[in-house]
Amino acid sequence: MIEQIKPKLKKIIKKRYRVERNDVHVDKAIDGVGADYYSKEAFLLAKQLRRKPLDIANEIAEDWKSSQQYSVGSKMEANVAEPGYLNFNIDDGLLHENLADILKQKNKYGHPREKRELKVLIEYFQPNIAKPLHIGHMRSAIIGDSLFRINALCVDEIGSDTHMGDWGTQFGILLYAYKKYGDDKIIKTDPINELNKLYIKANTEIEAKPELRELAKAEFVKLEKNDKENRRLWQQFVKWSEERFFEIYDLLDIKKHKHNWPESFYEDKMPAVVEKLKAANLLKESQGAQVVDLSEHNLGTAIIIKSDGGTTYLLRDLATYLFRKQKGYSKQLYVVDSRQSHHFNQLFKILELLGELTQDDAEHIDFGFMSLPEGALSTRKGNIIELEKLVNEAIQKAKKTIQDKNPQLENSDKVARQVAIGALKYFDLSHNRHSDIVFTWEKVLNFEGNTGPYIQYTHARLHSILRKAHEMPLTKSFEFKFDIERDLLTFLSIYPSLIQTASFKSEPKVLTDYLFGLASIANKYYQEIRILEEENKAVRKSRLALIQGTVQVLKNGLALLGIEAPEEM
Repeated sequence: MIEQIKPKLKKIIKKRYRVERNDVHVDKAIDGVGADYYSKEAFLLAKQLRRKPLDIANEIAEDWKSSQQYSVGSKMEANVAEPGYLNFNIDDGLLHENLADILKQKNKYGHPREKRELKVLIEYFQPNIAKPLHIGHMRSAIIGDSLFRINALCVDEIGSDTHMGDWGTQFGILLYAYKKYGDDKIIKTDPINELNKLYIKANTEIEAKPELRELAKAEFVKLEKNDKENRRLWQQFVKWSEERFFEIYDLLDIKKHKHNWPESFYEDKMPAVVEKLKAANLLKESQGAQVVDLSEHNLGTAIIIKSDGGTTYLLRDLATYLFRKQKGYSKQLYVVDSRQSHHFNQLFKILELLGELTQDDAEHIDFGFMSLPEGALSTRKGNIIELEKLVNEAIQKAKKTIQDKNPQLENSDKVARQVAIGALKYFDLSHNRHSDIVFTWEKVLNFEGNTGPYIQYTHARLHSILRKAHEMPLTKSFEFKFDIERDLLTFLSIYPSLIQTASFKSEPKVLTDYLFGLASIANKYYQEIRILEEENKAVRKSRLALIQGTVQVLKNGLALLGIEAPEEM
């Protein structure tokens, strides 16, 4: 419904005020205001036009009324509330039509009618070679996967890249450690964990004797200069790691990336970037290093090539952006934690100075840090919970809960996995992505409140009504009697607009908040209204239609979060 109001409101504003709005504000009205939806556009226009919001709102309402007079079957009214809100009331028939659309469109309900003319590349997950994946890696993988699913509906073309970390000074440390301490027979038994032990041991040694870092840096420089021994070892590290990473996609039910362009992919593309920086007179020498001075932009000094000749992550990211742009991607989203904000500010500013980027061409989708109650995670210090162990523990805990609640459930192992993965993903996505998160099992696997299991359980609970009904719901000409039914119908109608909002804001939490609200009102409906016991056939089958529509929207919304919706729990 919101998606029907927005274009009409946008057209009125453009015609009367000669103002082009990319997106107009329309939202669901709160209870008790006597409206279904509201808009604060008059306040936004008042600042620009230097007029009173109330006067602007009255003018828009008049234009809305005039436009409705020439619209056959018009079912939306606009009125004004002080000090300048536009309120919209929807005829019940339009809400009934929307329910019919849900039942007809099924999995496609909510898909935008028009897609934005963008070719978007989303970079997420970014595992590092020769390091175990742990709980801290989940946020990029889960947020990025959900944004990929959401944007796949909203833009012309979508691509993804994991940008695997397989290059940099840390590999000098690993090569140094492997050559000094490595035992092939031991390492081959469990490559990733054994390599990580070597890495931790070398870091500990370097902390005690900082001069050893130069030896490690020298090993990476040798790798960059194509030393045969270092190249052979590095390729083996990459092979072992990739085999492990591909298992994690299936473990977490994350969509496999469309492209595999790791950091090393840009090895032969970096020299051209250096020349481009020189040609733009941006590259300068400082203490033997090649840098870009961004101090006038309050971004300090950006190191492009180190004094020892080693390339930097920033140089590789410059090459990465330019390569993807050449591939036709008009917008690039980087799902990387907030600790890298300064890096991306430097990256985007340099690209802007090169004339390769405007404000809307790239965005850092930052997110907060995930920690445990006992403190921060650190691979270097060995303070981690491995991702596979975490998922397996979640499955076991979900299995026990399901056994306690429903010991007769068929396919309980499958459902336990769906609940466990859903719980982990929803826990992450239901937080404001900018916030830090403290991981606790009590919050993750709770079957009450704003959690994945609660939404999944609501879906299964409503689905059980449809199984017990033994009759088909109505598909049109519905009969409803209660206010809570209209509330539920109205709530269902806003789902399509929230997909667009989640895409614009790059914020899956928009959907988790919605699903929790929908599940809450659906449970209230389940408890207060007789459904299967209703004697009037038309009313009963109308209520079954409302239940089916709610089940469908819950399933559709969970799918955009990468979460399955069990039919029984």
